[in-house]
Amino acid sequence: MAAAFGLTGAALTAQEANQADPGPSIDAYRDRMMKEAQADADARRSGRVPQTHRWLSDSAAAIVVPVAQQSSLPQRESLLTQPGAASQPAPAEVLAEIPEPADSEQVFAERLDRLVRSAPREMRIVNNYKRVIEKARTYVQRVRRTQPIRLSLAECIQRTLANNYSIRVEAFTPAISQTQLVQAEAAFDSVFFLDATSSRTDQKGATIDLEQPQVDGRTYSGGIRKLLPTGMTVETSLGQTFSKAKVDEKQNTAYNPAYDTTFAVQFSQPLLRGFGLDYNRAPINVRKLDVRINKEQFLIQVRDRLFDVERAYWQLSQSRRLVMILAETTAQNAVTYENTEARSANDASPIEVNNSLSRWRQAEVEFARAVKTVKDAEDVLKNLMNDPDFLLSQDVEIVTTETPFVAPMAIDQFAEVRSAIDERSEIRQAKLAIEQGRINTARAKNETMPRLDVSFRYEVQGLRGSADSSFDLMTANRYNSYAVQAILEIPIGNRQRMASLREAELREQQSIERLRQVMDGVVQDVNNAVRELNFNYESIPTQHNSVTTADLSLRAFQERIDRVDPNTLQTELSQIENLGNTRARLAQLVVDYNIAISNLERAKGTLLRYNNVVIADEKHRP
Repeated sequence: MAAAFGLTGAALTAQEANQADPGPSIDAYRDRMMKEAQADADARRSGRVPQTHRWLSDSAAAIVVPVAQQSSLPQRESLLTQPGAASQPAPAEVLAEIPEPADSEQVFAERLDRLVRSAPREMRIVNNYKRVIEKARTYVQRVRRTQPIRLSLAECIQRTLANNYSIRVEAFTPAISQTQLVQAEAAFDSVFFLDATSSRTDQKGATIDLEQPQVDGRTYSGGIRKLLPTGMTVETSLGQTFSKAKVDEKQNTAYNPAYDTTFAVQFSQPLLRGFGLDYNRAPINVRKLDVRINKEQFLIQVRDRLFDVERAYWQLSQSRRLVMILAETTAQNAVTYENTEARSANDASPIEVNNSLSRWRQAEVEFARAVKTVKDAEDVLKNLMNDPDFLLSQDVEIVTTETPFVAPMAIDQFAEVRSAIDERSEIRQAKLAIEQGRINTARAKNETMPRLDVSFRYEVQGLRGSADSSFDLMTANRYNSYAVQAILEIPIGNRQRMASLREAELREQQSIERLRQVMDGVVQDVNNAVRELNFNYESIPTQHNSVTTADLSLRAFQERIDRVDPNTLQTELSQIENLGNTRARLAQLVVDYNIAISNLERAKGTLLRYNNVVIADEKHRP
């Protein structure tokens, strides 16, 4: 792709942060891949910079350099997986057999010119083909619409990135996880509190001589409370209490009403359960990993949608080229039927005429199915782009302008697998899940400990008959007090917390096994993609040879015809249908080869880079 696209979303980023190594299995995986074929490479080491994809003309041996994390490993020669075909047709020769309907006029003219220049023995062949061209034009028109729009693959990718519903829906997930991270961090935010109480106490005394007076009271207090990362809770408060008792004026009371102002500071620190930065910041660290996991999930969504749109684009290209192939084949069936019917007065029996008519109608059914397939493929592509300019309700013809890639490629399978292990978001997600499991296990282990909390409270008081004098006395720090408290709590059996710890340990082990499973799946995915790519490319020259052979066989048969009769016309038609079938299979292989290239990049986790797609964080928006 020549163009580069930028995609922004709510909290979308492609950062790669340092991660703790989840275990020796990854290194063992890479070591095994790197050390294979090392003995043969030592003798032929040339020191070239490795390239993942090269033209076959690049014959010098390439060297694979270990990644930074494995710099101690030796270099080795790339294990190139090359197409095994001895001779490859030129790309232009392959594409000439499977043209685009938009180029139908040029293609028909070139084929007619080639037929005329071959100087056939009978002009009947040239005249028949001219009639075929006229009828094929009418068939090709059936796939044409009043609003043809030419689209390149790059433009389809750009429209998909900007409008695809799945991508836009998944873009909210990282943003949601960011809000959850803020919620976890908010546990350490300071809290301002304010309490107000109004009360009246009127109780009967315990003895006849000691009667409890009725007391009206109001209490006001406010302060700040904060949780520290060590688990300590710090609280400071300032409050004032007003009380007025209904007593006999002769009764001796110091202050009535009375105002009691109190300033207090309290520290509470757990020493066992709930102690430490690791325990108290565990929810934040888990949420941070959730953010990264969701960003990787967003990358997976973008990657898969890009692959879907590339596959849909090439399948549309294939269906359009199949229409072109079947248009010519159906037109030839129509001409053969007309020729057979014209001989019904001479040597063509009604059975032979009906047989020609049946084959023509059957060909028209197949052609109509091909036209339907084109429209279905257009809808699939439009539904992936979700572009308001390409509504599903609009009858718009999409003309694919991208030329299929049919050039040879050489692939280092070891390098592809190593790249996939480094780049696939699924592996990074599995590693992050292991890290989450370790954090949860450590937190659950802390919770199995006994509770031992220590608290310290310091108060300064001032009691007077008015509010201001009470406050002044408090600020003089004349009356102060403190208290130290220790709380010990040991669960008997502790079954609940021990079970929670065991659950966390099992989930951690499960995440480690899941990583191994994901890695094996990624390696298998890459191996399958490499084999699929090589199979399709190696089959192209064979199939192209079949097309050439079918074409030469048809021309040779036409040159040997001494007498035109119904049997000869049917045999000639069979040869033409065989040519069309071989061209259709060639189109299938070419499209599968282009899809296989994209699938290999998807399997490696490099499809975004292959298409020059950059995921930008929201803070980098212009």
